[in-house]
Amino acid sequence: MLPLYLSIEGLYSYQSKQEIDFTALTAAGLFGIFGKVGSGKSTILEAITFALFANTNRLNSNNRAYNMMNLNSNQLRIEFHFIGKENKKYSFEASWRRNSKQFEKVTTPVRKAYVFEGDEKIPLESTDAETILGISYKNFNRTVIVPQGQFKEFLELKGAERSGMMKELFNLDHYDLFYKVASLSKETELKLQNISGAVQTLEDYTEESIAELLLQLENEQLKLQEVTNTHQQLDQQHQKLLEVQQFHKEIAIQKQAFAQLSAEQGTIENLKKQILLFQKVDRIFKHALDNLADLQTEEFQLTQDFAQTKHQLNAVHTALLTANSAYKIVEQDFNQLDNKRIAVEDMRNIVHILKLQIDIKKEAERLANGQIVLQGVDQQILNKQTLVQEKQQEITNLKASRVASSLLMTINDWYSKQEQYIKTQHDLEADLKIKRKDYQDIILQFEKESLTPTSWREKLTEDEKSASILLERIQSDENKIQVKQQLANFSHALTAGEACPLCGSEHHPHIMQTEDVSEQLVKLKSEKTHLQETILQIQQRQQRFIQLDANLITLQRDIDKSVEKLNTLMIEFNHHLTQFTWTNFQHNDRTSFDQWKLQAESIEQACTLAESTLAAIQKELDDLKIKKEKYSNGLNSIALTKSTLEGRSSIHEQLIKRLKLSEFEQFEISEIEILITQSLQSIDHIDQEYSRLLNEINQFNISIASLSTTSNTLETQLKNKQSKITLQQKLLEELLQQNDFVSLDAVKEILKQQYDLEKEELRIKRFEEHFAIVKANLVQLEQKINQEAVDISQITKISQDLQLAKEAKEMLIGQLQSLKDQILISKKRYAEKVELQIAFDKLALRNKNLSILSNLFKGNGFVDYISTQYLEDLCHIANHRFERLTRGHLKLIINSENDFEVMDHLNGGKSRSVRTLSGGQFFQASLCLALALAESTRSLNQNEKNFFFIDEGFGTQDTESVNLIFETLNALHKENRIVGIISHVDELQERIPVSVKIVKDEDLGSLILHDF
Repeated sequence: MLPLYLSIEGLYSYQSKQEIDFTALTAAGLFGIFGKVGSGKSTILEAITFALFANTNRLNSNNRAYNMMNLNSNQLRIEFHFIGKENKKYSFEASWRRNSKQFEKVTTPVRKAYVFEGDEKIPLESTDAETILGISYKNFNRTVIVPQGQFKEFLELKGAERSGMMKELFNLDHYDLFYKVASLSKETELKLQNISGAVQTLEDYTEESIAELLLQLENEQLKLQEVTNTHQQLDQQHQKLLEVQQFHKEIAIQKQAFAQLSAEQGTIENLKKQILLFQKVDRIFKHALDNLADLQTEEFQLTQDFAQTKHQLNAVHTALLTANSAYKIVEQDFNQLDNKRIAVEDMRNIVHILKLQIDIKKEAERLANGQIVLQGVDQQILNKQTLVQEKQQEITNLKASRVASSLLMTINDWYSKQEQYIKTQHDLEADLKIKRKDYQDIILQFEKESLTPTSWREKLTEDEKSASILLERIQSDENKIQVKQQLANFSHALTAGEACPLCGSEHHPHIMQTEDVSEQLVKLKSEKTHLQETILQIQQRQQRFIQLDANLITLQRDIDKSVEKLNTLMIEFNHHLTQFTWTNFQHNDRTSFDQWKLQAESIEQACTLAESTLAAIQKELDDLKIKKEKYSNGLNSIALTKSTLEGRSSIHEQLIKRLKLSEFEQFEISEIEILITQSLQSIDHIDQEYSRLLNEINQFNISIASLSTTSNTLETQLKNKQSKITLQQKLLEELLQQNDFVSLDAVKEILKQQYDLEKEELRIKRFEEHFAIVKANLVQLEQKINQEAVDISQITKISQDLQLAKEAKEMLIGQLQSLKDQILISKKRYAEKVELQIAFDKLALRNKNLSILSNLFKGNGFVDYISTQYLEDLCHIANHRFERLTRGHLKLIINSENDFEVMDHLNGGKSRSVRTLSGGQFFQASLCLALALAESTRSLNQNEKNFFFIDEGFGTQDTESVNLIFETLNALHKENRIVGIISHVDELQERIPVSVKIVKDEDLGSLILHDF
């Protein structure tokens, strides 16, 4: 993770919105966040962790939202931008508000997460930062942001807890294969059981059973062939008999049909004659009769229309006479409408004038009241101007007795700096005294053992060398005596005639005579043991004095630096004393200055109060002037309105034409408006009635003209139709005479029969065709029977024999198909059985291998082994820095229980618990492990750069260790790693290139100041 931007508002001591741009800080590689205790430094880390994980170390979830919010703020908001996995930019936000009615109630915190695509923020479905960072909240606080007091937590974790943390950080869960193997093993056993059961169900399917079925199939096929031949012969005989039998049936049917058709033949002939007569009459009379009927229908319709038109014309004449009478009456009133409309307009102008007179009276009263108020404001302005002059004189007098603030600040700074010099001198002298005492204590340890800091190394080396030479001499003597003792043992064991174990000779003329050396060997061993203990003691003294010498050198260097600082301080202090030039005060007593300062402050306060009062009076005076201008403008506006109203009233008086204003002054406006409404209603009624009657008369005249024309036209058409009817009747009489018909009624009776000619002709045609076909079929069937010489009485016996043969054939076919199905199933089941057996053998082997793997992965043993390897690699990386910081004296190692220990090179390389480390050494070890963790997890986070925060810890380091630590931290920038330091120690700020400072204002809360 790489932070980019953070804004905080309303969180703990942060009252107003404060922002940190991390881009400039992280670019330096090493940056700091400084401030006094309680200023709000660690709140920055809490803001980041709450935005990401909705969790903090300071508070539990009980009423946390209320306790986190600043008491002077109504809302809390956190916004954090950072670079996460795959170098994507993310934004996490958290906010909630205070209830406006209940101070102790706050809304539920709302968290949102976004990913940036260009400049656009795309919302994420989940606000779980663990999926983006690949690390939980707890481990985030151990490896990325290390809150105050938790920097050493990773070092102090128990083995099991640390293994769990390593699993999460390095994603070691994929090495936890026990449950996967157990699942596979269970799945394999289940498959084995299923296959075993399936194989048992297929035991009867063998190659021998399949061969037996094939032989049985061959025999059944031969039987089927014999039965099939018999069946075919019987079927041919049976078909021949059925064919002859069918001929006899068809002859009977055809004879019956022929008889029916012969009986129907007379009816068909009679129908043909009737249709011919109908067709003749239809052809000669149908058209003429239809024309006559159409002419008579049209004559009747014209007669009806003519009578109706005559009736309508008479009614319109009567209505026209009535409308003309009413029109003459209304016309007189219509001619007086213009005079009535002028009277209405005059009354409207009179109403406007009366309303304007009311408004003019109101504006006149407002104008009079406003002039009175304006006179009062003028008097208040005069009073305030007098007060301003008096207060200005008072301020002039106070400023004359005022003390220059620059002088006051200069003297105050001189005294403050003097006090700081004295305090620093005292602290340096106390520290120098302690260091000199420690130095003398170490010198005394040298003197107690008759050694000096300059010669102890040569003296102990010489003692060790002398003891080693003596030890070698004793060892040589011991070897010689042991050889003699062994030779003596050989010589005592020699026997005449037996081979010597050394030379192999059987003759021993001069056997060696020796004395007993056992006492000498015991004495030499005792001396040798004593010398070995002496050398070990000398080596232990060397290790102890190496440490004492290193401490002595460090103390001497610190003493020299302290003396140098003290001398420099005294020179600066003496120079500071020479800068005291104020004769009214004493440089070693600031009491008189403090009294003078109080007087100056009192005058300054009085001056400030007077200026504040003057400003308030001046503001009141300005407000009064604004009020006066506002009132003046208002009065001018009222006067202008009054003048405008009077002008409008004069215009309306000029518009009155017939009526007199004086006649209506005693009337109420509502009464005049009623008269106007009534007059308008009367005008509208007369106008509408006149228009209606005029329109009616016009419509009646148009209707009379139209109806007269229609009546004449209908009369002419009626006479023409009557002439045509007479001519058509003469034509029909001539046709009757020409075709020998008695009358038109006889013709009409023939036409009433309504034959469907097409249908009847088709019926006659089909009858004739059917009659011919039946007759021909009857002759043909009788010829076929005469040609066939078959005994039809044998058909019953042949049918029975055929049925028996058919049943025998079908039974054999069924048996044959059953055998084929059995063979097919047997072959399929046998193939399945072979495949299952092969699969069973494979699964049995797999199950055996899985059982072996299950034993290997049981109890997280494999994961713990991998975790240990990662932890040892982590320890190896951390030791590159830790050994350098401890000058090669200490080294981190992992014991058999996965706990951290230190190998102490000053004590013979023996190991001890990390809990025995001093506070400074523990911080160094924690820092080195944190750096190693950051380096190891860098690839997991897929970031080009890696980052973590350190909150406090440097106060436990000496100057040289701090130098080494900062040299290490500065070198991280070259490795694309970034470190942020949070501290209240101001001296550290000089060592860090860029930083921000947190200051706490009593009114504004915590503020963030950028130092770049």
